[in-house]
Amino acid sequence: MSKIRLWRVAAAAFVSSAALAQADDWTMRLTCDNQFDLYFGDPLVTTSHEGFGNAWTTTYSFTATGRLPSDYIYVATSSDQQVAQGLIGEFTNTTQGRTSLTGDSEWQVFPAGAYAAALGLPSPWPASLQPTRAQVDRAITYATLNGLWMATDTSPGGALNGVSPWGLRPGISASAEWIWHRAPGGPADPLRGGFNHDEFLVFRLSGNVPAPMTAGMLGGGLVLMGRRRRA
Repeated sequence: MSKIRLWRVAAAAFVSSAALAQADDWTMRLTCDNQFDLYFGDPLVTTSHEGFGNAWTTTYSFTATGRLPSDYIYVATSSDQQVAQGLIGEFTNTTQGRTSLTGDSEWQVFPAGAYAAALGLPSPWPASLQPTRAQVDRAITYATLNGLWMATDTSPGGALNGVSPWGLRPGISASAEWIWHRAPGGPADPLRGGFNHDEFLVFRLSGNVPAPMTAGMLGGGLVLMGRRRRA
């Protein structure tokens, strides 16, 4: 059985158990310099597209109902690679009464542009080009199977909502932080100074179970299946 197939079997088992729990409702407010697509999905692919935005001067609001507690939120982003770039938002699971802000440690990112050859992507990733859903799914699968999700980056010393050049983005907590990815060799501040930071980028947030536990449970399922297969 292929690695992807094993992951899907393990993920399906995890999702089936999660489905016994309550379905979760979300409210989400975010913006990006320059553009984003918002998805829900399992550890390997997106399962719904919630919307998009392409103007950082606008705070975009979305609601989602009946999402599995095991779902991830995915935000795929790209920039014009000029002046400044970043993602900021506030994501509230209204069922659980839990809010996550960009800048929280549970956020992760995958720099798809750094793996362009393996993903069959243009290299370098063109400025102002937003990835298709198929490209985002390909990136998510590759990042998960190869353990490539990593911590997000921000300005040295932090970049809370209200900092220049964006100012305060209404509807988003003042404690939220602008985040991005800092490519090796890029500016010390990944938010400022035009640069291709291994774009496009995919950010993710675990919907319910913290990401390390989710990965551990799925990994445990794969170990058990591997043992059964050898037996």
